Amino acid sequence: MLISPATIAEGESEEWYVEGGNSVLMEQFTATWCDVCAKIDPWISDFVDERGSRLIRVALHDPINDPLGNSITSERLSNFPDGQNLAPSFWFDSSGEIKGIVQPVDLDRALLNSEGNRDSDTTISISVSKTDNNSLELTINFYLTENISNTQASIFLLADKNIDKSLATNGITTHEDVTRGYVNLEILENHTINQELLESNFNSGFSNVSLIRTSSGYTVNLNFDLVNEETEEISIVAVHESLIDGERTTLGAVSLPLGQASNDDRVSILTPLLCIMILSTVILFKDRFL
Repeated sequence: MLISPATIAEGESEEWYVEGGNSVLMEQFTATWCDVCAKIDPWISDFVDERGSRLIRVALHDPINDPLGNSITSERLSNFPDGQNLAPSFWFDSSGEIKGIVQPVDLDRALLNSEGNRDSDTTISISVSKTDNNSLELTINFYLTENISNTQASIFLLADKNIDKSLATNGITTHEDVTRGYVNLEILENHTINQELLESNFNSGFSNVSLIRTSSGYTVNLNFDLVNEETEEISIVAVHESLIDGERTTLGAVSLPLGQASNDDRVSILTPLLCIMILSTVILFKDRFL
């Protein structure tokens, strides 16, 4: 039996859905003033796309001297000593740090290592709908049976951004997977069923944030008001993370690109296998009756 790592669906009424959890989270510290980053940016997006649901990229821009930077970068890199001292830097599932200029083989090696270190994957679903007032309504379900203590739900909103040439010190004007929204909420075992919690550890960009304990895990509800973002340029990333003694570990991650056409990975995998089976049957019977 073949099981898709992630199922994506898009409706005609601007609604999107994904379910998965086994993706590796790659966080990249980058900057518009970084010449080395300019050597990586032309191929990094294709690298991520070619690895499908195995890899999620989150671009964290310098919060001080970069027009695309914000406090989200400081929050995410606060767990890494000297995390913002060198761009580009890469972290895979909050470990496997690589600094400086890299080649695809370096990132592939780190990806494989992270996949091998993941004990199990938290199943996560993301539902998104666009409202009439140009806002996104998000519902993220974390289906948890274990690994609850000392964990958090982390939600990113990523967008593709263009900057003016006068601001592009390194010559790159188009940047993908830029963090525009981020929230993380603490998960506790002593939450009771249907208990709603409204306080987050950190929030930038989201509104109406709530965490609810359910019989199957936890549900996060939140909104994001679209200002300069187009839905086809946005991705939603949901991550289940543990945080023990300042060490962060990924327990599950999934991404929902709102600009991606309606797709089901199970169909894409089963279709060629079905064609092979049909062709084999035709050849078998042809040989038998000739």
